[in-house]
Amino acid sequence: MADNRLDTQIEKLTQAIKLTQKLRASVSKVFTDLSDGFQAPTGDEKALLNKLQKSLTAVNDNLGDLEKLAPNIHSTTNIPPLLLNSTGLLGLDPATDKSGIATQLHHTHKWTNKVHKLGDYSAQFLGTNQLKRTNQGPAGQSKRMRRPEPTIHRVPENINIQQLVTTVDRSYPDMSVSLIRPMGNSTVLQITLAKTLKAVIVLRGLLIEYVSIKAYNEDFLTDDGRPDIWSKSRYQVFNKVTDLVTAATIHFCHPQLPDSSTKIVKFMIWLNNYKTLFSAPCSKCGKYLQGFLPPIWRDTRSSQPLHDGCRQ
Repeated sequence: MADNRLDTQIEKLTQAIKLTQKLRASVSKVFTDLSDGFQAPTGDEKALLNKLQKSLTAVNDNLGDLEKLAPNIHSTTNIPPLLLNSTGLLGLDPATDKSGIATQLHHTHKWTNKVHKLGDYSAQFLGTNQLKRTNQGPAGQSKRMRRPEPTIHRVPENINIQQLVTTVDRSYPDMSVSLIRPMGNSTVLQITLAKTLKAVIVLRGLLIEYVSIKAYNEDFLTDDGRPDIWSKSRYQVFNKVTDLVTAATIHFCHPQLPDSSTKIVKFMIWLNNYKTLFSAPCSKCGKYLQGFLPPIWRDTRSSQPLHDGCRQ
């Protein structure tokens, strides 16, 4: 008997779903006709009113049929759970698109990754014991220690920047790198990347202090021919790329991280991926433009092109 009752209830639910779909279709037809207009001879207002009346009558009839069937449908919560197993509780679950769980999990995951990164940096700083002004001696007496002098701005004797630049210049034919020293020890790298862009990188020792990127048809010169590395590009896209590349220098050349010479080489190899600035689509959305800008970011790990909005 319970099986017959369940079958009858399922048939009524199926009929109710069909009536609901029919009602929605008739309502949609009314609004479509009102927005697009009725097909009738020009000036025949009576024909237009008759068509509108027929559409509204169809809506009224479908609504009446659904209202007649509604009292015969019992709530699924009144049926014993043994008959419906877990399917009877599906209607009680909240809508996933309204609960916001997915968005909260995404933000939590990003926040957790940031905490792990900051924790790793803190462990490196605190583990070296360089932040303490004094060191406790074996006899319990404090002994003043001298602060270590910063060495990141001095190039070690065993590192030849000219040799590093020459190695990168020969390894990547699309990238032309030249080195100049306009003010003594300060090193300036001039980079031409394919026919896409030009870049200027200012080094102080092994630390990248300044990056400027312009279009391929622009120069780092003033009107009277003197070097000018501080002026911005005339194009918004290259100003955006300059900001992102400047932010990426922290990832490649951190003052507290060892082996900075290798980091500089890795930075220039990563910069070489910008040769496809205008030819590669976004690896996330697959589009070439977003907000009238190409994928202006290159992932520091995979070097995949990304729009500024897709990388967040």
